[in-house]
Amino acid sequence: MKSKNGIVAFALLGLAAGTAAYYLFATEDGKKQLDCANKSLKDLTNSVKSLSKKEAKRAKEFAKSAKQDLDELRSKAKDASKSVIDKAAIKANEWAEKASEAAGSAKDISAEYASKAKSEINKA
Repeated sequence: MKSKNGIVAFALLGLAAGTAAYYLFATEDGKKQLDCANKSLKDLTNSVKSLSKKEAKRAKEFAKSAKQDLDELRSKAKDASKSVIDKAAIKANEWAEKASEAAGSAKDISAEYASKAKSEINKA
């Protein structure tokens, strides 16, 4: 019984498909309907192509802009780090000069004390 129901259902499905095909391909109204469906499908395809081209162009422009912004930020960061390094080098030079002056002053003072000590020793 189950296989008879399956055969009947399959036969009815085939009959429906055949009727639809006959309607679309053999009758004038069916041909008009098929042409209209084809035209609508072509229009939809063209719209999707146009939209995808437009969005691809926008994505490309966005990527270009993002790259420019990144390059600009990278350049600013490089300049800022160079500025910090330059300032640190200037301060290091200043401190080295002060240390050198202090060492020279200490040398002069020690030479003066050494001279006084020699003088005191010679007097004694």
